[in-house]
Amino acid sequence: MLLVRPSSWRRARAAGRCEIKLRDNDRVTSVAASEPDGVSVGIVRDAAAMIISVGEEITTVLGWLPDEFVGHPSTDFVHPEDQPIAVAAWFEMIDRPGETCTWQGRYRTSDGAWKWVECVNVSMLEDPVNPVVMTTMRHVAVDQVNVAEELRTRKQLLSRLSDAMPIGMFQIDADKNVTFTNDRLHTILGHSASATMDAQFSNIDEDDRIHLESALNTVLANEAIDDVELRFSRSSGERSLEERVCVLSMRPLTDEAGDVTGAVGCVSDITAQVLLRRQLEVRANTDELTSCLSRVRILEVLSEELERQKETPGGTAVIFIDLCGFKTVNDEFGHATGDQVLKVAGNRLRFAIRQYDRVGRFGGDEFLVVCPRVETAPRSLEIAKRITASLTQPVHGTSNVVELRASVGVAWSSAIIDADTLVAQADHAMYESKRNGSSTVVLFSDAERIP
Repeated sequence: MLLVRPSSWRRARAAGRCEIKLRDNDRVTSVAASEPDGVSVGIVRDAAAMIISVGEEITTVLGWLPDEFVGHPSTDFVHPEDQPIAVAAWFEMIDRPGETCTWQGRYRTSDGAWKWVECVNVSMLEDPVNPVVMTTMRHVAVDQVNVAEELRTRKQLLSRLSDAMPIGMFQIDADKNVTFTNDRLHTILGHSASATMDAQFSNIDEDDRIHLESALNTVLANEAIDDVELRFSRSSGERSLEERVCVLSMRPLTDEAGDVTGAVGCVSDITAQVLLRRQLEVRANTDELTSCLSRVRILEVLSEELERQKETPGGTAVIFIDLCGFKTVNDEFGHATGDQVLKVAGNRLRFAIRQYDRVGRFGGDEFLVVCPRVETAPRSLEIAKRITASLTQPVHGTSNVVELRASVGVAWSSAIIDADTLVAQADHAMYESKRNGSSTVVLFSDAERIP
């Protein structure tokens, strides 16, 4: 049976030190602890932190009678906000047998108030005869309390503030272990806190993993990182994944010597902005009625193809298409029918072109087809005739049938030429088609002169 001799504490106090003795049959163990400020009390706990003995000074320190203290786990008396730190300190102390470990926090007094105390713990759990933890508890000086309370308040403030931020936040050490995350980060990434960056960002797109690794290495080399766009897959229901697009920024953390000790980072979910950007790009680059490229975009495509022409075989062809009699369709059947005709024409053109070709609505009832990688001018004429054949089939409306006819001009070049010139040549050939008769295809010849 373990016995505490409180009288030992009283005698030792007069000598400026505290001593607690444990008796187990004929074996006595003594542990001395300094008493720098005020009354101290000796406490003995088992491996589960259950209080098995306490000195009478507990009444002076916290107001409890020894019998009211014994038989309870320490956490029954520790302030709820201090319990996580107390538990962490307990396990740290257990891993360091024989060494002195100090913890400060708030203990509940007998009248329900809270007092700051300092506990100096020594683990003797490896003792095969008396496996216990020896603790010396004393009041903490007022200035120490103020500092500790200020640190606790600031830590709580930063924790609550980070959880209220609309961005995900995290902190890592120099080995890329995660030491802090806020709630928003878990929401953005779609899973709870993890111990390492690899685990925390496990659902990153494989193509972007190299960008994350590069950013981590850069920030741990003491350089700031800004606006790294990353994609993640996040569960959105049973067996369903949605892509999230995020922006990562990081800053290094250093010690007094300037050595990097880790980094802090933030993750912003920009999925909504990216979707809006894509929608705006589609609207800017696509004709809303026909779903073909817009006039601006088809001319950009042509310029891009002409720039690449020196690196690709063959030349580039432009097919200029003008729907004949379209004004008559609007006048005779109404604009709704006219819109339907344009939609049908756009669909037919998109299905008739080759893999590399692009089609755009040039304006009104005019369409422009850009055909790269065309071997010869005669080949461009064949492509244009095939497209025209698919285009000029009747359009069946709800109450009428519209005969669709078109004038088509083709221009081809393998030389260095600008987009405006090639379009002008195709336009010139289209007007020649009009003069020759509807649904004919005319290839621009270098011998022709453009007025």
